[in-house]
Amino acid sequence: MPRSNEPWKSPIWRTEPAFLYSKRPIARFVARPTAEFLKIEPAAGVVLVVCAALAMLWANSPWAASYDAVWGLDITFQFGDFTLHHTLKDWINDGLMAVFFFVVGVEIKSEIVTGELRSLRNAVPPIAGAIGGMAVPALIYTAFNAGGPGAGGWGIPMATDIAFAVGVLALFGSRIPSGARVFLLTLAIVDDLGAIAVIAVFYTEQIAMPWLVAAGAIVLLAIGLRLLNVWSAPVYLVVGVALWVAMLESGVHATIAGVAMGLIISARPLLDPEIAHAEAQEMAKGGLTAEETERLVKLTRDAVAPAERLQHQNHRFSSFVVLPLFALANAGVALSGDLFATALTSAVTLGIVLGLVVGKLLGITAATWLVVKLGLGRLPTGTTWPLLAAVALVAGIGFTVALFITELAFRGGDAALLTDEGKIGVLVASLLAALLGSLAVHLTAPKRAHDDETDTGDDAVEGRAAAALGLSDCSHERSEPTVRPYSWRDAALAPQNLMSQPPATLMPEDDEARTYLDEHTPEDTVRRYPWFCAAWARLAKNALESGDDVTAYAFARTGYHRGLDQLRRSGWKGHGPIPWEHKPNRGFLKSLHQLSRSAAAIGESDEAARCAQFLRDSDPAAADALT
Repeated sequence: MPRSNEPWKSPIWRTEPAFLYSKRPIARFVARPTAEFLKIEPAAGVVLVVCAALAMLWANSPWAASYDAVWGLDITFQFGDFTLHHTLKDWINDGLMAVFFFVVGVEIKSEIVTGELRSLRNAVPPIAGAIGGMAVPALIYTAFNAGGPGAGGWGIPMATDIAFAVGVLALFGSRIPSGARVFLLTLAIVDDLGAIAVIAVFYTEQIAMPWLVAAGAIVLLAIGLRLLNVWSAPVYLVVGVALWVAMLESGVHATIAGVAMGLIISARPLLDPEIAHAEAQEMAKGGLTAEETERLVKLTRDAVAPAERLQHQNHRFSSFVVLPLFALANAGVALSGDLFATALTSAVTLGIVLGLVVGKLLGITAATWLVVKLGLGRLPTGTTWPLLAAVALVAGIGFTVALFITELAFRGGDAALLTDEGKIGVLVASLLAALLGSLAVHLTAPKRAHDDETDTGDDAVEGRAAAALGLSDCSHERSEPTVRPYSWRDAALAPQNLMSQPPATLMPEDDEARTYLDEHTPEDTVRRYPWFCAAWARLAKNALESGDDVTAYAFARTGYHRGLDQLRRSGWKGHGPIPWEHKPNRGFLKSLHQLSRSAAAIGESDEAARCAQFLRDSDPAAADALT
């Protein structure tokens, strides 16, 4: 169905449309615009800011007493002789935040299995940056607080808030090279993994060994179920709840249970997507019965990796329920004149502010520079050193996990005061990092969006946008998709649709041309086989190695366009996999790689980033083999 501003008129409704698609004014002017807003990348960060601001206003209003009363409300669950007794704030911090850390664990698992962390060479720079971005802030904080009452807060400035940091980059749209986006996201994920380890090891009070042993046994049970290929979600839900209770009672922070379950969940699908796609297409030929429709739903579900599906299902709940409640419960600090004056000179506050704003910038930039100069990794495609430093500054937004560690860090008589000083430090540092980082990105990012090239990657971007629609909302029909920058989150969160996702494209055999190239020069080969992409790619590579970047660019672009023509004749619709293992595809993929290299060499960083992303989207194995 076509995209419509009047979805209530659709014939699909049996009697009347659902409220969200109705003609009611509140649906048209409030509900639908709100639903659309929640789909944009910076939305989670905006909601967090609003909730933090509301918490501060509430805690400093005439109703400040109600702030402590609400979040200090006792809530008890009793099951026979077993009792769970916590305040509302503790239920949010220990309970709901386990959902947030579960999503983080799933993201980490996906990155290790199918993302940037799968390739060591690609993963080294952001991993090194994350380590530097944790170590330097902790050292700066310790320099201010060693031996003092606030010494235990060294873990506070280590964390980067994923939602805020990615949201800031999203404000700049397609001006940000995809390589820089992936770098920040991978860095933030590794950063979170480090913060989780710090919480588990250093911010756990007393250990109840029987409960800890029980937690270990439950983890082994979950791993055993996974190895036995058990795919039932309710089974893992029961195991996850049991693990959460055991962790809570053991003294190890309960949110670790969320991370553990996220890492255990499979990051690969139960079904082969291509075979499932073919079966779905066969089923659809003569129309679908009710039974076949149910079968199609199961195919759609099981052809998507559980980690990807659960990430999609829990992302909004985590971003728009869990984190806002966490901000409301934890960001409220009563700012008396004395407290503010104390915080301005507090070693805790200064250590956090300088750690997040200065330490992140220095640690991430220096560590990345070191591994690049040592040849252990390379600068993200399309990213300059000034832009990388700007991204490092954005990573100084600590907020969620930093506030979380603040609640755990301080013990003793001055704990309440130190916690308030720590929260002020986190809020001030996050605001400074967001403002300074935004300004730095504005000054260092490419001035033009990714729309200045003829067609490099446009077909792929359009195709991915269409595929990402999945089983569309009832108010949408087939239409030309809006071209927008493609990011890792699009791949991770986009619902799959077996009826629209094309199978892999296989270019025709080229044995004769490949044999000729093995025995002759690439110049002679293109004269005889002008369509043969591999020869154009080799010409581009040779030109680059001899320092002639302009000629290399021309050769690579010729091979790229020759390859596009052959792909389209082979049934390629502008998106979908182009497998590296099929040898005739390699000429096009090599031309695409050389086009990225030569574009970077002549200063076309935007095009270089697009080509690198197109290569990885076509087949990650090609990107790993060529880079």
